[in-house]
Amino acid sequence: MTADPSVPDGVDLDDVIGRLRAAGARFAFAFGSRAGSGGPANPVRPDSDLDVGAWWAHDAPDPWRVALPPAVDLMVLDTAPLFLAGRVALWGVLLFDDDPPARVRWQADTRKRYLDEKPRWERADADFSAAITGG
Repeated sequence: MTADPSVPDGVDLDDVIGRLRAAGARFAFAFGSRAGSGGPANPVRPDSDLDVGAWWAHDAPDPWRVALPPAVDLMVLDTAPLFLAGRVALWGVLLFDDDPPARVRWQADTRKRYLDEKPRWERADADFSAAITGG
């Protein structure tokens, strides 16, 4: 979690972090292909945006209400579905952390719940796939 994410041309990461803090975010992660979690099957393309997940202690805004550059997509971790938040908790690159105890609690809880549920999702996907292919 110490590596810097690849940032799209024209995006100032310090400005993005400043805007998130001004909006009340307590911590944020970069995730997706620009954070290195895309893997070989999902390499960074020149036109890839920067995916950012941020957490608010309370009164989390709608993501479109936080003014960020067009090449930055915001996911509000407070309300994100577990199958997305878990990926951020496991593989996200920490951008800033103004509330370490809250971040550690959120990250530990989200990782645990995600890893507990992941086998069920995979089994359901396999069952569905088998049902529609007749296998």
